[in-house]
Amino acid sequence: MAWCQLFSEPGAGSDLAGLTARAVRDGDTWIVNGQKVWTSLGHMADFGMLLARTSPDAPKHSGISWFVCNMLQDGVEVRPLREMTGNAMFNEVFLSDVRVENDALIGELNDGWRVANTTLAFERAGLGTGGGGSGSREQVQPGKIAGNLDKRVGDLAGPPPAKTTGPVKTDARSRSAAAMLISYAKKHGRSNDPLIRQRLVELHTLGEIGRLNGERVKAAKAAGRDIPGMPNVGKLSMSNVVRLQRDLGLEIAGASGMLHAYDGPQSKTLGAAVDDPLLPAVTLSALYAQAPPIYGGTDQVQRNIIGERVLGLPKEPGSDSKKPFSELPKNA
Repeated sequence: MAWCQLFSEPGAGSDLAGLTARAVRDGDTWIVNGQKVWTSLGHMADFGMLLARTSPDAPKHSGISWFVCNMLQDGVEVRPLREMTGNAMFNEVFLSDVRVENDALIGELNDGWRVANTTLAFERAGLGTGGGGSGSREQVQPGKIAGNLDKRVGDLAGPPPAKTTGPVKTDARSRSAAAMLISYAKKHGRSNDPLIRQRLVELHTLGEIGRLNGERVKAAKAAGRDIPGMPNVGKLSMSNVVRLQRDLGLEIAGASGMLHAYDGPQSKTLGAAVDDPLLPAVTLSALYAQAPPIYGGTDQVQRNIIGERVLGLPKEPGSDSKKPFSELPKNA
C-alpha cells in the first residue's frame, strides 16, 4: 500500500501544531473537514496519515489526534501542484465530510502530536541517509493507483548491467550523487580541475557521513538505545548535500545548465541536442534542490529542535502553548 502524510496546511507549515483540520466524533466514526497542502505523492496514496484537531479547547499541541484515512473514499479531493521541475510530486488535499473509523485512531485521543513526532523522526532519518530522492520520475511507486502490484520484480528492475572485466560496484556509494557527478565531470573534462575535485570530495564526504550516521542509528536502536537529534542533524545535512549537488552539477554543465526538459520525451530530445544525456538529470536535481530544505520540516525548524531538545537551550518566550487553541489568533 502507498501512504502519504496529511500534516501541513496552508496556515500550518513550520508551525504544524497550528493546524485547523477538524475531526468531530459521530458515534463510532469521526467526520473530518479541512485542507492539507504539500502532501507528497498524495495522488498515488491508498491511505493517509491524518492529523486533525479533535479538541479545539485544549492547548494547540494537546488537542490533535493521528488517524489512518482512506484516500480513495468520497470527500477526498487531491489536486496536484505543478513544480518548476515539471513534475507534480506535491499536492493539496481537500477533506469534505470524510469519515474515519474510531479504531483508525493511532495512539491516544488528543495525543497525536507525540505520534506525529515519531512519524517525523523516521521520515527525517530516512531523508538524512539519502532517502529523499531528487525529484526523479523514474522511481517505482507502490499502491493500487500506480498499477505495479501485479508486476514481477524483474519487470521493474530494468535490464541487467553490461558485463565488465573490472569489479562490479553494487553498494549505495556507486549510485550516490557524488558518483554520478564524478562521471559527469570526467565526461566534460572537468575532473582535473582542483576546485571541482575539492567539491566532489566534499559531496562524497557528506554522503558517507549521512550513510554512516544511518548505520550508527540502526546499531543504537538494535541495542535499545537512541542518538538524540540525529534525524534532525541528518535532515540538515541532506539540505547541504542537495545545494552542493545543485551548484556543482550546474558548474560542470556550463551554459547548457540553463536548459531543462519538463517531461520524458523532452529529456531525450534535450540530451541528444547537446550530446549530454545526463543533462536533464542534472537540471532536474538543480531545480528540485530548493524543496528539501523546506519539506519534512524546514532547516530552521531542525535547528530549533536540536537547540531545545538536544542542547537544552531555552524555548522561545510565549504562552501560546498553554492557551486553548480556540483562543489563539489565527492567520488572516
